[in-house]
Amino acid sequence: MSIMGAAKKGFGILGKAKKFLNTDPKVIQKPVKDPDVIKLNKQIKTLKNVGKGTAGAVIAASIAGKIKNKKGKK
Repeated sequence: MSIMGAAKKGFGILGKAKKFLNTDPKVIQKPVKDPDVIKLNKQIKTLKNVGKGTAGAVIAASIAGKIKNKKGKK
């Protein structure tokens, strides 16, 4: 059996298993009406976005530094 054949067979098994595992009904969440909870949710969302931006900036800076080093070593 080739690697691709094995991979397709494995993914087929995963697809079948997913059908059996996902039997729970979807949880229905009611909208929050408490102003404190709404404010806290907004703060959490903002902090998550700031974290993503910071991580992206650090990764971009490290890639730029590696490129700069490779160009300097010619």
